[in-house]
Amino acid sequence: MIALLIVHGIGEQRRGETTAKLITGFKAAYGDAVDVGLDGDGYPNAVTANGRTVRIYEVHWAEFLSSTANKGTFSWNTINTLVWHPLWCHRLGLLSPTEYSPALVRWRVVTLVPLAPVTYLMYVGARFFAQILDRPRLQAFEERMRKQNLPPLERARAYASFTTDTPTLIDEMLDSVVADVPNYMGSIVEGKGCAFQILRCFHTQLACARNDGCDTVQVLAHSLGTVIAFHALSGLGQPADEPAPEPLRLFTIGSPLEKIRFFWPWTLRAAQPSAHPDFQWVNFHNRADRVSGSLKRFAAFSRLRNVRLKGGGGLLRSHVVYERSPEFLSVMTEALFGAPAEPRVGWVVRLKDRVLTWGENLLAPFALISSIAFGLAFVVLVVIGPAYLVSLPFRWALGETLGVRIENGLALFTLFGMTTAMVLRIRSWRQDARKLCERANVLQPRHAPAEASPSAGLRRR
Repeated sequence: MIALLIVHGIGEQRRGETTAKLITGFKAAYGDAVDVGLDGDGYPNAVTANGRTVRIYEVHWAEFLSSTANKGTFSWNTINTLVWHPLWCHRLGLLSPTEYSPALVRWRVVTLVPLAPVTYLMYVGARFFAQILDRPRLQAFEERMRKQNLPPLERARAYASFTTDTPTLIDEMLDSVVADVPNYMGSIVEGKGCAFQILRCFHTQLACARNDGCDTVQVLAHSLGTVIAFHALSGLGQPADEPAPEPLRLFTIGSPLEKIRFFWPWTLRAAQPSAHPDFQWVNFHNRADRVSGSLKRFAAFSRLRNVRLKGGGGLLRSHVVYERSPEFLSVMTEALFGAPAEPRVGWVVRLKDRVLTWGENLLAPFALISSIAFGLAFVVLVVIGPAYLVSLPFRWALGETLGVRIENGLALFTLFGMTTAMVLRIRSWRQDARKLCERANVLQPRHAPAEASPSAGLRRR
């Protein structure tokens, strides 16, 4: 019997949610000729099609990186430190020079370092929009202000604190989705914590498949789940008393493994994910998806085939296109049920998909640019606003000319102070990245995939 381990991606995923999406795709491909088995809790644990039954084992790890557990852990210091990792990893030999040339590393660092503060401006602008659009949150705050009946100065302070410190929908999204990546990778770097609970969950489900008599194991992973699956299959977090996993297939969708390897190269060991003689790795990616991509540099680990998905979404939906992608379902149904099957997509559905895709690709950049513009306006207001207020008494008492000079002088002084503080912070982030990479160089085995090949029979260390 075939066992399929499903590893979901980032976000507040509910148990059975990813499995249900996959089964929806199978039903679109096979129609009513799909039978779904349920466990005692009502979650899908088996699917039968084309005369074959596949047992399903979901590696549900969202509980270890929930929004509650992640609350307040997302830090801009993490991002600004991370952009310096490739430079130090290159200098310490943690990045293979045959795959990442010095010019390529330096160019990416030069483009990423200024991108971090731009991202912060985008965050500030997005918070501004969120506070305007989230009327229930604002109305609840104003209701509290009316009940407290504070003096004007205290009321102004309360409004300022609400604007700058109160979490918005943007902050909640960062905690529940984006924070999964730095928290998981931070745990891997430290060698303890939530990542190893997640890996233990993977190995537990794999052991359940063996105990249930499944003689063939295939793994399907999405987004950050592909990093988890690769870590687990390369032996990370594997109990000493359990045999090494030997899946027949590894399917990755929307995988950020190339990016993870560029920023944390020492966390991805040069190891073949499976010792099965017929093992194959199939990676699905969509051209519009900015998270994933072709895993060209992982071909040294095993036989790897990159499959590009067509259509199905733009900058937003393309990351979760797999349950309705004909290319994906064709490959999966052949691997699991012995014959390829894919849903028939009518011209109306294709037209709707193209319209939505163009809408995403046009709306997303507009939203990003607008957020950056409002964030920049906020920074300008921080520089000019206090200087203008301080200059008002001088305008009234000593004339407009002197007031303008004082305003310009204070604004320039504030801008100089902010610039100096930013330069010092950049130096601090650069040194933090250096210390981390130097510690990794001492504690971790060097990563040298360029010299490896599938025929070399590499296994996990």
